[in-house]
Amino acid sequence: MTTPTTPTFRILALSAGLSTPSSTRMLADQLTREAAAALRAGGAEVEVTTIELREHAHDLTDALLTRFPSERLAMVSEQLRAADAVIAVTPIFNVGPSGLFKLFVDALDIELWRGKPVLLGATAGSARHSLAIDYALRPLLGYLKAELVPTAVFAASTDFGADTDGQADELPLAARVRRAARELAVMLRAGSTAQGPTVHGAAERDAAEHAAAGGDAAGSATAGHTASAGTAEGRAAAPASARTLDAEFSDFVPMGQLLGRD
Repeated sequence: MTTPTTPTFRILALSAGLSTPSSTRMLADQLTREAAAALRAGGAEVEVTTIELREHAHDLTDALLTRFPSERLAMVSEQLRAADAVIAVTPIFNVGPSGLFKLFVDALDIELWRGKPVLLGATAGSARHSLAIDYALRPLLGYLKAELVPTAVFAASTDFGADTDGQADELPLAARVRRAARELAVMLRAGSTAQGPTVHGAAERDAAEHAAAGGDAAGSATAGHTASAGTAEGRAAAPASARTLDAEFSDFVPMGQLLGRD
């Protein structure tokens, strides 16, 4: 009987605050602490890395202008690639994320975000800016095809240390942080189960998928003769769109077919 391997999850926290210390970093620390606690409560091991984007501002600008990342930025890119989940926290300026956060997104390969569980957090001077998460941050990360945690956490200045009625949100910051962290933990555990009991990190999963792709290619070569036996009529019967579209559009039906013209 094989003993189950303890899963290990890598969490990368990104803080886009412009000062130090900052409320953005405080929120990022709270989210990572609660997420790690939720995962460890389920028997998992957790590795947390926190990156202050302000320390890489010049490297990000150079990379955006030259398209060649520096050695330091290449290390950050690799940490993002290897992470099982990302906790991204930014201050809100002019109804959107800080320019530093947007610069980070623009300078790195967008494929790094595909399928990555992301917990969003934002800070601002007042709760009037809270909708920026839904109007600016979610569409941005959704476009990058990240897997967003349902609950995002917004914190105004009064949320930190508020102890008077009316000062903080109806739902205290600590409770919102715990809820979002638990949702992230559920997503990670579900993803780990789906990938199998022996593959727990993003890097290991990428290697396993690469190996599986190699096996599929070999199997396709072996079955090449069988596949070639299909008739030309059979190939023509399959719509061209079904052969060329991405998997997410596999149910697409051309308008001509719907109208009975094809």
